[in-house]
Amino acid sequence: MLTIKDISTIIEGSLYDVEPNELNKEINDFETIYSFVKSKNTAYFSPNKETWWKELGRSKNAPDGNDLIDKSNENIGLIITEKYVENTEHKIPQLIVHDSVKAIKKLATYIRNQYKNPVIAITGSMGKSSTRMLTSSLLQDYNVLENRGNNNIRAAIYANMLKLIKNPDFAVIETSLNAINHRENTALYLKPDIAVITGIGAAHYSTFKSIHEIAELKARIFAGLNKNGIAIINGDTMFLDYLKQQASQFTENVQTYSIDNTKPSDLAPSYINYLKGAIQIGIENNHDINEYQINTISDGMISNTLGALLIMKNLNVPIKPKHLYDFKPFSKILKMKKVITKSHQLTLIDDTHNASLPAMINAIKAFDSQTQFFSGNKIIAIGKINDLGHKSKEIHQELIPYLTNSNADHILCLDDDLRPVVNKINNKNITWYPNKELMINDLKYLCNSDSITLLKSSSGGTEFPEIAKTLPHILKRMNLQNEEELFSSISKAGKSYIIVDNVTSKIEHEYNTENSMTVEGMGPLLYYMNAIDENAQNEELELQEWVTNNSTFFKGKKVNVFSLLSSMTKGPHPSETYELVDYLFENFANRKKYTNFAINKFNLSNSIAINLTGRFRVKERQSFTVGDLFNIYKNYKYSLFKFNNYFLIGLKYKSGFIRGDNKTIIFTSFANENEAKEILFHYTGDVK
Repeated sequence: MLTIKDISTIIEGSLYDVEPNELNKEINDFETIYSFVKSKNTAYFSPNKETWWKELGRSKNAPDGNDLIDKSNENIGLIITEKYVENTEHKIPQLIVHDSVKAIKKLATYIRNQYKNPVIAITGSMGKSSTRMLTSSLLQDYNVLENRGNNNIRAAIYANMLKLIKNPDFAVIETSLNAINHRENTALYLKPDIAVITGIGAAHYSTFKSIHEIAELKARIFAGLNKNGIAIINGDTMFLDYLKQQASQFTENVQTYSIDNTKPSDLAPSYINYLKGAIQIGIENNHDINEYQINTISDGMISNTLGALLIMKNLNVPIKPKHLYDFKPFSKILKMKKVITKSHQLTLIDDTHNASLPAMINAIKAFDSQTQFFSGNKIIAIGKINDLGHKSKEIHQELIPYLTNSNADHILCLDDDLRPVVNKINNKNITWYPNKELMINDLKYLCNSDSITLLKSSSGGTEFPEIAKTLPHILKRMNLQNEEELFSSISKAGKSYIIVDNVTSKIEHEYNTENSMTVEGMGPLLYYMNAIDENAQNEELELQEWVTNNSTFFKGKKVNVFSLLSSMTKGPHPSETYELVDYLFENFANRKKYTNFAINKFNLSNSIAINLTGRFRVKERQSFTVGDLFNIYKNYKYSLFKFNNYFLIGLKYKSGFIRGDNKTIIFTSFANENEAKEILFHYTGDVK
């Protein structure tokens, strides 16, 4: 317990609005977040906007703490601030300090030094939140102080140290790199009795140059230990020997835990059994085996559980298996969710809470442990690992063997960082997607009866979490009548058309336009448009050596620009497309620039031209809609028909334009162009 007078003496502030009889008023809690101040025994440490930004990295845009105060609120015991708060309706004691950051550190350190119960500090590239939560769950019969949510930066460490004034039985504090980096090592003030590193992995490459540098910073947590302190390290992590050596500089009591019972460690499972939606682990205790079940599917969570169990062993606190059985991690950590659609039932595994490389690998392994329990499609859908900086594409390449050897029938990847991964994986149905809408569409058809789908990505820097958020609701409305090959299903569902007046361009009839979609791109149409824009002349060319050349299209064959443009209108051979692109564009960058220009100018889908020829490829998902074609038609409705009264796109399925005397049909995903001609004829009598 501290009084207002005690606090004033410790941080050397000036008191205002304090009656003499209030000097000995008890303060038994502190808050740095105003909304949590609910008592006259709570002191509000008001963050000064400038000071906290400079010293603690608080957001520049965060409001000043004083501005958050409700001046009609009388349930505040003390306001600690750099600037006096004017015009409060009630006389609230105020302690004015020169520097609120120095004041909070000084008071937090004082309170920590008075606290005598165990403090456990946990850090790591992955698993620190889960290990902290598991430890707190195992200690639930006691009064435990832990982080609010996963707030683990420097300011949160000092805020939690202030809360030690409540004298909890245990303090379990999760610590981020922000709190132990070179700017300041809060472990020196937190002084943990047990310091834990849950693992080192590839993360934060936008800030750090190497994984070893991350290990160096994480190891700074051990500097807070005294000679009787305990260092606990994941024995399966990278740089284990380095971490042990660093820890041994501060304590002789360095312990490890490992998921592999063949390794030397202080705690390892005797056995692991994978169940549907759960894992059983056996731990030897005095020559008996104690069995625990955790209702998760993650090897990483096994490791985190072992870390928590080793903490409990050092605290000499008995373990209650029910506390582990009832444990619930964050809502998006490998959470298995049943979804009931109009026609079937399926399971999604949502792991979009966050991601590092080890966490991504762990999720794939967890998925593999569950596929044996499902008879439908086994699907992995992933977005990128965020915050990898210049190492991003290199780090993502490390997923290749895990995806290649996974039990997945289908693998779907979002984000540019994963495109090279897709191109290097063979013998798998793996596809890269340019946007979340296309991926969601395909998942609708892949998530069949008794299927299991892993959804994994970072929580930021990618649109992928939106897929995990919206997919269950979309699937609930899905009715799979027949399970066909994915792209056949998409093409059938994407069949659509509109009929427009040739003079007014007004849409007079439409069919299924809301579901319009293709599995091929419109590359040839874009190059045709560019040739029109540039007023290309009919130069004679010799066909070059292209990988698609054959006996009809061979090196040296005489062609001209107009013959190539005419071919674009009727589904060209790939060699013709290559030749026209080579003629029109100086390089790939120029072609890409024009594609992006057309997408923006005509408001087209960004998936219209993923590969050069527009051909269907399983690895590169591209698509356009009848709306995209209509937007082009409005700008090129005469030029489109310079060589023929039609413009056809696609080899596998047919999309495009067919012009009659008075009307034009614009269509996607038809089995053949004759079907489109029949519709135009029956509707208008224009074409037969």
